[in-house]
Amino acid sequence: MSVAAVRQPPYPVRVQQRRCGKCGKLVSRSAYSCRRCGKAQRMRPRAILLVMAGILMVAMFGVAILTGTGATARPIDRPVAAAAAPATAARLLKGQTPEVNATDLWAAYTRDRVATDRLYRDRSVLVTGTIRSVDRNFEGDMVVRLATPDPLETVNATLATRTDPALNGLTKGQPVSLLCVGRGGLMGAPLLGSCFVR
Repeated sequence: MSVAAVRQPPYPVRVQQRRCGKCGKLVSRSAYSCRRCGKAQRMRPRAILLVMAGILMVAMFGVAILTGTGATARPIDRPVAAAAAPATAARLLKGQTPEVNATDLWAAYTRDRVATDRLYRDRSVLVTGTIRSVDRNFEGDMVVRLATPDPLETVNATLATRTDPALNGLTKGQPVSLLCVGRGGLMGAPLLGSCFVR
């Protein structure tokens, strides 16, 4: 008996097939599971995408938590809110609506989000700035985006009504004054709601 005859399988095995690890039967390489015993042969593309999306979301949340805690770490021995904007704090004590520039509001949220939320969140504020764009959000509401020193960041002011006649005169690069309610910040961008053009 020759060596070649010993090494040959008893029947021809096609390249497109492989043996199942559980039952030993031949299974197509394109099959996701064995038809005889049901053992998984390879991972489905949908499962791979779900696993990758889950890893990406966990990484994004981790980065957001790390950058958020680093940005808000401040010494506790002094009142940060009053030191950051004494004029605004004085106006709030008098019961007046504080006035702030869009650039200053963005800079305050970049420096210390928690202290700035104490000053402006859920309070009326008069914001002035230069219009970068006027468009609609995913809910169909009109949003005026005010320019900041960062070309990728804006102060987003959602208008109270979708059909405000004052919107007809708003164009890019025009200065505007908006009476809004502070809605906090999202990823460093200040959010304003229920706005009216003054």
